[in-house]
Amino acid sequence: MLNILTFGELLYDVYDNVSVIGGAPFNYSLQLSRLLNKDDKLQFITALGDDDYSKDALSFIDNENIYKSLIQISKDYETGKATVFLNENKVPDYIIHENTAWDHIEYNSDIENALKENYDLFYFNILSQRNEKSYNTLKNIFKNINAKYKVCDVTFRKNYYTKEKIKESLEFINILKINDDELAVIKGLFYPSLQNDNETLLKAISKDFDIDYIFLTLGASGASVLYNNEYIFNPSNKIDVVDTVGAGDSFCAALSYAILMGLDINNVLKFASSVSEEMIQLKGGTARYNVERVKSKFNL
Repeated sequence: MLNILTFGELLYDVYDNVSVIGGAPFNYSLQLSRLLNKDDKLQFITALGDDDYSKDALSFIDNENIYKSLIQISKDYETGKATVFLNENKVPDYIIHENTAWDHIEYNSDIENALKENYDLFYFNILSQRNEKSYNTLKNIFKNINAKYKVCDVTFRKNYYTKEKIKESLEFINILKINDDELAVIKGLFYPSLQNDNETLLKAISKDFDIDYIFLTLGASGASVLYNNEYIFNPSNKIDVVDTVGAGDSFCAALSYAILMGLDINNVLKFASSVSEEMIQLKGGTARYNVERVKSKFNL
């Protein structure tokens, strides 16, 4: 039985009068839980408001393979939302509402008790650290968790990150997932004089922060991984894209699962790429693709 712990925001994307459940850590948790066996355990740490959004979220989770005992309900803060709109260039943009429930995740006795267990994998991201309350809770988890794999999916949003928080996160993990835009931010903060070459940058990050696996997504071009100082690139297949929302989250969930299952590094990258390609042919970050079909291609 696998034992997995995840941490971060669950929020609703609000378009006009439509609200869609999401948030990178929630999408990751959902997509990973669908890859797991029924007797595996995935606990998700987040905070929701005492409102209709939280009722909807908990009802959604009831139908998935996610344990909700570590989901906190706040009487003081609303469930997180991101308002999506078209900017002056007709390009979608968003406002992530501040000071919402997931900004105030408490380090409580439930989390303390959960940390007495050993975990196969722990996941978090950078955005969930924007407020000091949740950031301090995460730091306490860093200090007290015993996990074989520690995964960070960067998810920079707006200006909700600092060099210090990034540094602390990179020092803690052994698996990093990042996209090309986020790599450019890290280059600017940590390696301004280094040549602008993906392999060179990943090797510098791996060496300086002692990270075993670094996965880099490159949009329509494909994805790459640095492992054991070897850089491997996997080009994308030509497919019709319906929606890229959640593609990175499903990629990260799939690579996590493949590593847990002991696939070799080439097949870890191929499996993660296959899953994200399934996702972008569907609408939304919580879409359900044919999990068994993809797993069977890799004898999983």
